[in-house]
Amino acid sequence: MRQLAAAWEAATAVATEWADKTAAVTVEAARKLASDPAIRTILEGWRVAPAWARSDCDCDCARSHPSDVGVCDKHAVITRRRTKASQGDVDVRLCAPCAVAQGVAELA
Repeated sequence: MRQLAAAWEAATAVATEWADKTAAVTVEAARKLASDPAIRTILEGWRVAPAWARSDCDCDCARSHPSDVGVCDKHAVITRRRTKASQGDVDVRLCAPCAVAQGVAELA
């Protein structure tokens, strides 16, 4: 029983140390990302919608991510501010698959 208790204490100490180090690294990474102007610009253009405010996706899949047409699940979870020539800045509701597909399309 004593050996089991000692092993449990050692495992708990290691897990606590790991959690503390992981938290510190995560906070530092988040601070660095938040201070990057490019990341800040991207985050300002994307907003997450609360679950109760979800509606249909407004993505123009054929134009926004032509390589991934058909991935749309029609349940918007995020809003992205886009500039349209005829309308200026507009909020476009996107489902998760369309948001990912647009992000991947823009990376290329």
